[in-house]
Amino acid sequence: MSGFDRVAEEFAAVVAADEAGAAFAVFRDGEQILDLQSGHRDPDGAEPMTTDTLMPIFSGTKGLVATGVALLVDRGAIDPDAPVVRYWPEFGAAGKQDVAVRQLLSHAAGLPYPERPVTREDAADGRAMAALLAAQAPLWPVGSTTAYHALTFGWLAGELIRRVDGREVGEFLRAEIAEPLGADCWLGLPESEWPRTGRRWRAPDYQVANRLNTPEALAYRDKVYGNPPSLLGEDAPWNTPAWWTTGMPGGGAMASARGMAAVYSALVSGKLVSKSTVDRISREESRGTDPGTGRPLVFGLGYELQDELETYGPVADGFGHSGAGGSLFGCWPSAGVSFAFSPCLMRTEGFDDRAHRLLTALHAAL
Repeated sequence: MSGFDRVAEEFAAVVAADEAGAAFAVFRDGEQILDLQSGHRDPDGAEPMTTDTLMPIFSGTKGLVATGVALLVDRGAIDPDAPVVRYWPEFGAAGKQDVAVRQLLSHAAGLPYPERPVTREDAADGRAMAALLAAQAPLWPVGSTTAYHALTFGWLAGELIRRVDGREVGEFLRAEIAEPLGADCWLGLPESEWPRTGRRWRAPDYQVANRLNTPEALAYRDKVYGNPPSLLGEDAPWNTPAWWTTGMPGGGAMASARGMAAVYSALVSGKLVSKSTVDRISREESRGTDPGTGRPLVFGLGYELQDELETYGPVADGFGHSGAGGSLFGCWPSAGVSFAFSPCLMRTEGFDDRAHRLLTALHAAL
């Protein structure tokens, strides 16, 4: 722990203020250098947070799916500049024949929500959801607007992986990333692992962030997060076995902080893909302000890139993916560093400085 006392103090302060559990894991040059966890992983305060607690990582899932795509890019099986229809012919319906893979992956394809009402049960069928989106016309000219594809990204990118590789996305990630790395990440959690799960619960003032607060933005946000119902409403579907086992590729993975940091460590240390591939996947493809939340967005090939909020700490080349309520998973490639912050208490995105405080302290320590 020598040299990281300030990080440990900041982490202790976060846990104390939340009165809830959290975990923070860091790797450097392929080795784990920090493994912090404290507090309780259930709202009743009965179960301690441990190093192998599996948490719902929400949109951190997109970073795992993007890493699956990165593997296929590295192997030459996917060309980011090719039209999506090269791999998925049906996607060309309704005027989408020229949409490039890089536009699909960078939230620029104009498919941020399904246009017809979808239930949670419908959403469990990834192939059906992909087919629904393939038939849909873009909401605006492709490439003109960067808009967060909160759940649809997973079905689109997951289907791209399936069309290229033949395996369902959860199976592909398990066989190609989680098992070879020994990384504790699951898209579709078997019942044998349920006893290790932690819960996420909302702070009293939690809401899906909305910096715009106009009737139009709120209506749009409700379509993105309410069809199918995910973050909106009073219940917490992510704390149920149905959520854990379905493993929606836009936000349904379960992982430990150590497991997520291990994936990003492998990404930046050359274990998974070449340096040229890391440069390609973290090259800016789209940038804008989300029409529903007003949040600044910058995307590479499926990953969030550093933004004006310094989401990825005081490092220009930081990238990864955040998750609803304050979790953050990512890396600083030039420093060979990866990190994962996984809190139980959900705070409003973009107004929550917990991860930023930890990354600032970490950067100072390094």
